[in-house]
Amino acid sequence: MSRAREKKNPMPGKKAFSFSHQAMGTFFEVFIAGKSERYSQDAARAFFREVDRLEGFFSRFDDRSEISRINRLKLGDMLPIGLETYECLKLSFQLMVETGGAFNINFRAIKNWAEAAQSREASNMEKVYEIQVEMKASAARAKKLEGEIKKEREYKKDKQKKEIDKSQKEPDSAVMRNFPSDTEHKPEASLSPGLAGVDERSELEAYLQFFPLELMEQGGGYRVIRLNVPGAGLDLDLGAIGKGYALERAAQIFADWEISDFLVNAGRSTVYARGAKPWPVAVGGGFDFLKPGKIHLLNRALSGSGHEVKGEHIFDPRHRQDRSRHLAVWVSHPSPAVADGLSTAFMVMSLNEIRRYCEVRPEVWTLIISRDKKSYLFNQMGFYEPGG
Repeated sequence: MSRAREKKNPMPGKKAFSFSHQAMGTFFEVFIAGKSERYSQDAARAFFREVDRLEGFFSRFDDRSEISRINRLKLGDMLPIGLETYECLKLSFQLMVETGGAFNINFRAIKNWAEAAQSREASNMEKVYEIQVEMKASAARAKKLEGEIKKEREYKKDKQKKEIDKSQKEPDSAVMRNFPSDTEHKPEASLSPGLAGVDERSELEAYLQFFPLELMEQGGGYRVIRLNVPGAGLDLDLGAIGKGYALERAAQIFADWEISDFLVNAGRSTVYARGAKPWPVAVGGGFDFLKPGKIHLLNRALSGSGHEVKGEHIFDPRHRQDRSRHLAVWVSHPSPAVADGLSTAFMVMSLNEIRRYCEVRPEVWTLIISRDKKSYLFNQMGFYEPGG
């Protein structure tokens, strides 16, 4: 944990100290106002210990974590899990349903499926090409054979005509029936390449295809079972919600320390602030065409997703492609976990989908930067000051 640093004027009339800690592949920061440096440092350490504990549950790179153990489940296997993993998975499934599949922590399995499907499609195209080549060769052989039959027919007709002229008799009709007529040669049915369409399924079955798990409370504990869903893979990744959940869960320890004025963030992509007065947070930086604005957070979280740091890196699970609809998204919500998940989902949702989502959920505030470099604001975005 870094040495405490005093934050400049975070709260009028109060001092604030900041501390940082590396976890979950990024840096977590804590800003505490209204307490002494030593007391704030001890509270920050308790916060970071909780974050480390949660990482032990959520890390897909640790074979001992519950997420890694879930990913190794075989069909029908059941695994006892902790409350934190249960809550995070339950919220993930809820957001997946609410966003129509735009949010999905099982996107890695979907991405692998899409890549495998493309490989199968390429292989199928090669097979179709081979079949088409063989059909052309067969058609050429058939045409050659038809020409030989036609010549033979003409030869026999000519021979029969000579015999008729010679004998002045009609030919036996049975002789003609031994030769096929032109109408008896019909072309083979053509083959058209293409992938099979998606079978129609109920909404729940469709979601289970993307999230083949069942969560349950049993005997006072929590369980997860891998369902036997044909064709469904499993490779959970909580990267789009785990940090926000960790902020929310770890911040609960401040109540035991009687700390009410604080700001915490994970990698500066998800921020959570509580207190008697708002905390100012910059919004919209990183683009040369957009001047940073500012949002004043009061008992809310703010999460951002975009391309300004990592470039094109967000996978669209519904269209199975590595391309988002927008350049950047910021979402504010009372829950850091929800804000974290929605900022990723909104990156691949259309503006109309986002508008409809926010219309029925006034607690969700969002700012969208589209690919044509236009900005869209849904709901109030609370005390938002756009860059001048």
